[in-house]
Amino acid sequence: MNTGMLKYIGLGALLLWFVIAGRLFCGRACPLGFIQELLYKIPFWVKIKTFKFDRPLRVLKYAHFVYNFVLPALVVLGFLKAFEAHEMGTPFYIVLAVIAVIIRRPFCKYVCAIGAASSLFNKFSWYRYKMIDGQCVKCGICTKKCPMNIIPYTMKNSPECIRCGICKRICPKKAFAKNKEGAEYA
Repeated sequence: MNTGMLKYIGLGALLLWFVIAGRLFCGRACPLGFIQELLYKIPFWVKIKTFKFDRPLRVLKYAHFVYNFVLPALVVLGFLKAFEAHEMGTPFYIVLAVIAVIIRRPFCKYVCAIGAASSLFNKFSWYRYKMIDGQCVKCGICTKKCPMNIIPYTMKNSPECIRCGICKRICPKKAFAKNKEGAEYA
């Protein structure tokens, strides 16, 4: 089997995973996300939950996705004649590690192209969060603990949700739905 065929199989498997699970990998298995969580636990006198340009900066990961995946794919398919991939070097990751002590999961929020690609599937993937109507009292406990600073009860299956399950575990009203077999979603 040639390497070109393996790339298409890998891409197909990745897309299938996105359709099934959305950003589940981000919240449960991503090693970089785990490292960022450890860095955020380092005591520091300032911890920033959100700031003025937080939401607009989250668009950067989509630009990164286009730049690193869509444009090279167009080159491979012959739609573009010239394109040079740009690699971010070690200084970038050192700065990101320092920022991760102050801001929770900055790479996930602002840079990760894989997170951007998988987030496009969050709304309709097979694995998604479902809440029981009327069960949520909007106490805000889930919002305070969310590593991505979303409001789970108003932003269900948001593209920013990494499906870490923290909101489900800490909900005092157990507002997450159960499927036909009695197992909880999320």
